[in-house]
Amino acid sequence: MKKLFEKYPLWMVLVYNLAMLLVYLTGAYIMFSLSQLTGILYMLYVLIIELQVYREGCKYCFYYGKRCVAAKGLIAPFIIKKGDPKKFCERELSFKNFIPQLLVTLVPLVVGIALLISRGFNILILLALIYPLLSWFIVNPIVYGKIACPHCKQGSICCPASDFFMKKQKK
Repeated sequence: MKKLFEKYPLWMVLVYNLAMLLVYLTGAYIMFSLSQLTGILYMLYVLIIELQVYREGCKYCFYYGKRCVAAKGLIAPFIIKKGDPKKFCERELSFKNFIPQLLVTLVPLVVGIALLISRGFNILILLALIYPLLSWFIVNPIVYGKIACPHCKQGSICCPASDFFMKKQKK
């Protein structure tokens, strides 16, 4: 059995946040390549998605006020008031709950491909397209499967996301 952390080691927090930041940066690069307006709208969307995590998860999480793998638990008290931890366990998630997060990567992928077709080959756009794909198939399984979830104290209590993905794996 893996060790559950009361607070995650800094190296794990750095790895997790670097992996996520690279997704956002590559997406922003692609969206700003289309236009300044789409870049700004993309960044606003990312901010809204991040704030939604605080509202729907962090405020109920064991790590509220503590260092979780994303460090959001430390930031949460400055953004949102603590909620009833029982509500974390009451949520049931389906695929539609993950669509907003998928769009953070999917929209820049579609835009990047369209840019390569309409404006001609651009090595920087191509490279920016590669990381989000790698994140889906290589980085996320490592980050969530080895670094984050196996050591999560909240996951040992209850975690709707873990329940959703484990059900999918078992089928």
